[in-house]
Amino acid sequence: MIENIGTIRWVKYTALGLLLITGTSPAYQTVTESRPRMIAAASMAGCTDPNIQGFAWLQERSSEEGIKTVDVFVGVRGLPPGKHAVHIHEQGQCEPCANAGGHFDPGPAGNSNPDANHPYHSGDLPNIEVNAQGIGTVWAITTRVTLSAGPLSIFDADGSAIVIHVNPDTYCPGGEQSGCAGGGRAACGRLTRQ
Repeated sequence: MIENIGTIRWVKYTALGLLLITGTSPAYQTVTESRPRMIAAASMAGCTDPNIQGFAWLQERSSEEGIKTVDVFVGVRGLPPGKHAVHIHEQGQCEPCANAGGHFDPGPAGNSNPDANHPYHSGDLPNIEVNAQGIGTVWAITTRVTLSAGPLSIFDADGSAIVIHVNPDTYCPGGEQSGCAGGGRAACGRLTRQ
């Protein structure tokens, strides 16, 4: 994928992201695990603009307390500068992008409506910041999803996708309001186990 992207700067950000998510950065050197790490990835394409390209890497590991945490790294190029919402969506479909469904929120009182129950969905993530050159990255850690089996697994019967939205996520401070979670979809990628 990197060879097709085109710019040295994009490769630099991609390499940084891979270092962060695969555990070779200093932040990970103090973490030891007896089991293999679970990894998921997605190659992202623009929903209406073919110049938008991106990727996502997710890695599950257990914390010292035994809680499963998932590191999420997303990189994108081709979006306008500024903040853009990022979410894990409930279905592993991106053609068209609307087929990804709503935000991943398995329950027990799940509500996948993007603008309702927000920012409390399991798939809600921080905004990605895109620079003046159209390149953006975001790295986050969540305990709201897992890659392994269980009630919070993004690999349920219909899978999951990662979506970057046209607008920033305002986290809906006034409650349910149309578009408050980022509005239209700019890029989408189906998450697959690695």
